[in-house]
Amino acid sequence: MKKALCLILTCLLLVGCAAQPDVDVTAPTAVQTVPSETEPMRLYVPEHPLEQSAPGALRVYPLRQQAGGILAMGSDLIVLCGSDTTVLTLLTGEDLVVGATAELSFRLDENDPSLRVGRDALSYFDPVRRETVILSDTLKDVSRIAAPEGMVGSPILSADRSTLYYCTPTAIRAWDLETGIRRCVKELSYESQELTGLHQEDTILQCLITQDGEERTLFLAADTGRLLWEVPGDVTLKTQGSGYYASVPEGPVRLQLFGQSGDAQLLTPGDIYADCYYLENQRRVVAVSGQEIPVLNCYELDTGLRCASLTLDGNYEFVSITACEADAVYLLLKDRDGDGLICRWDLYAEASRTADTRSYAGPRYTEGAPDSAALAQCQEDAAQLGEKYGIQVLVWQDPLTVMPWDYEFEPEYLAPVLSRELSELDQRLSYYPPEILAGIKEHFSDLTICLVRDIQGSPESGSLAKATGIQFYQGSHAYIAIAVGQYAERALYHELYHVMETRLLTDSTALDRWDAMNPAGFAYDLDYAANQSRKADEYLQPDTRSFIDTYSMSFPKEDRARIMECAMSAGNEALFRSPVMQAKLGCLATAIREAYGLKKSTENFRWEQYLK
Repeated sequence: MKKALCLILTCLLLVGCAAQPDVDVTAPTAVQTVPSETEPMRLYVPEHPLEQSAPGALRVYPLRQQAGGILAMGSDLIVLCGSDTTVLTLLTGEDLVVGATAELSFRLDENDPSLRVGRDALSYFDPVRRETVILSDTLKDVSRIAAPEGMVGSPILSADRSTLYYCTPTAIRAWDLETGIRRCVKELSYESQELTGLHQEDTILQCLITQDGEERTLFLAADTGRLLWEVPGDVTLKTQGSGYYASVPEGPVRLQLFGQSGDAQLLTPGDIYADCYYLENQRRVVAVSGQEIPVLNCYELDTGLRCASLTLDGNYEFVSITACEADAVYLLLKDRDGDGLICRWDLYAEASRTADTRSYAGPRYTEGAPDSAALAQCQEDAAQLGEKYGIQVLVWQDPLTVMPWDYEFEPEYLAPVLSRELSELDQRLSYYPPEILAGIKEHFSDLTICLVRDIQGSPESGSLAKATGIQFYQGSHAYIAIAVGQYAERALYHELYHVMETRLLTDSTALDRWDAMNPAGFAYDLDYAANQSRKADEYLQPDTRSFIDTYSMSFPKEDRARIMECAMSAGNEALFRSPVMQAKLGCLATAIREAYGLKKSTENFRWEQYLK
């Protein structure tokens, strides 16, 4: 990937861009544009509670309506409001005075590739009228361009408004709006293909394709269609001069790569799983983490330093962020009622400053040339974690030494990912009392947990094509393999339950009455393939729920493992409201207490949190 982006950058410097004259294609059709009022509407609300939470760092502008996006237009802002339809609102000045609005008959997303915002105009594709619309910097309708015949997806209009690029089922094409000539840029025919970007003064086309169910991103020269590079996944790329910023999917995370004319540099935020937003006018990246209380950390690409931090306490949901030319950073948030509010964030305010002197930028490591020193530290940390809980934890290439015959492991080579996952594993294992891990070792000589990037099976072996977690046994040794990422927590609880159940079935009689708790006439599929086509709605109604999901109906052991993983996870109270689910969870809790010597304990264990 490092070579890929460097090659792209080299191509960006080689491909020229000839200026084209402006052109109006059709007479404007009326857009519902509302001029500014005689007395402009000012949104700023002094001493707002959110402003008081970070004195001097925030100015708050409540919108009092739902908003889904915010974009910089020079030194002004464009806000996108609405759900089924969209209202574009132009906000100007430090008080964010409402300058004009335009009502659209469809929902326009701020990340729509057809939406291009410049200093003096913006353009977007109207899928209802099948037109590319150009609005002025006061949101007045300038012109409309009818979709060319055979177009699929959304087109992208060049910044000088001279060329419309679009996909057909068999090609990427360019329409010269002055001459009317339509030419084939490159012949393409995939399962799906759509244009997702124009870069480097509109000389580089970005196209997302799907082939055999896998997404890939193509970068093409806009004049010749020459393939510059092909990258796995959906890549976000921004270019400025000879520099670039790219967000690239890799394993369970997105890598934040940037550079000028040399090798790619990697920005690694403190939270490797944070959502990152590039402020292209300022060469900064803001990483947003935390679900209930969003935390924003701002990093400077030139230095790699974390220059500002902000915690949005007070029941607010982060929606979007943008930066204007005037060095202003604006946040779009959602309050508890769903209404949007804009915050101007002063990165230099005392409340935003950090004393962090660590640089978060460094070399771009690859699987073939990893950060060996950091991975060695992860292996040492894994050994210490295993010693803490009386088990063994394997990371990096160590899991390959115990891989089962019917599955293949892809090692995780990103040290920041492994470091984060080891910390999370420590927290998750702490939920289990010592008696459980010790009790497992009474049935098995030891327990090993492997953290890997990917777990893949094969039809020949009868295994699943892909798994988030598996448990397997080699003689008297028990193993659990977990694919790191968003599903790792539930996968651990699920697979660890399967290992625990070997003792539950022999040292407790509670599970003997399991089938009696199921609805009359119900029978497990006892077949994973047959389970995939099962009709299950009657058993999943909230008030009478009898199972977590359809997969729970495949085998009794999967029913119990699904219950365990959901009972151990946060936010699942609604799954256990019905009498049947309360009975099943209670039965499982009784079995665990009986089998692992916990009957006399007064502790409310993690898996009992939803018992009434």
